[in-house]
Amino acid sequence: MNSSTKVVPLRKISAKSAEKKRALALHAISSLAELGFARMNLRDVAQRSGVSLGVIHYYFENKSELLTYCIGIYKEDFVRGLKALIESATSLDQLQQVVTDYLVQTVAQHAHVHRLWYDARAQAMFDPAFHPAVDEVEHGLIDVFCKLFVKLDALSVPYREHDPMRLYLTLDGWFRYFLQRQLQGDATAVEQFRNRVLAEFALLISVP
Repeated sequence: MNSSTKVVPLRKISAKSAEKKRALALHAISSLAELGFARMNLRDVAQRSGVSLGVIHYYFENKSELLTYCIGIYKEDFVRGLKALIESATSLDQLQQVVTDYLVQTVAQHAHVHRLWYDARAQAMFDPAFHPAVDEVEHGLIDVFCKLFVKLDALSVPYREHDPMRLYLTLDGWFRYFLQRQLQGDATAVEQFRNRVLAEFALLISVP
């Protein structure tokens, strides 16, 4: 293929094509979640998604691009949902409840999909192609916890510190641990995770 016949860069595709790309990625997420990055290839994704390999290649150059795109849209929805719950809370009790429920439900109901994030993050340690997407997602996640402190201020709730990074890293560590326990069939993982999240809230909130 010479330079005059190269496919138009993905960032320049039409709005209609962008919508098709997103729909295709959403359909492919379940395949990625089942196979994982190391085991999956674009042919498998095409077969499981009911489209031709050519269609997959039109929108995604390789499986790295497909994974990072899928992670981006999934985490975008995750972050948007969590932010909305934080912003809508009208009391400390409600804030703790909705945030805890949201995180716990993710582990309970979407563990196979959510583990793709940790797959991509691990790949970023070896492949620079993953860096932009992983950095963007991580910044979005940290911003969620900035919103949490803003909400605590709005509710006039005293708290021990204002360190979104610490809170993010702490909850992310518990999230990953109990996500893995859930995937391994630990029937107590979800309830243990709930207790850990509530404990972090207790440590965060100052005693009057």
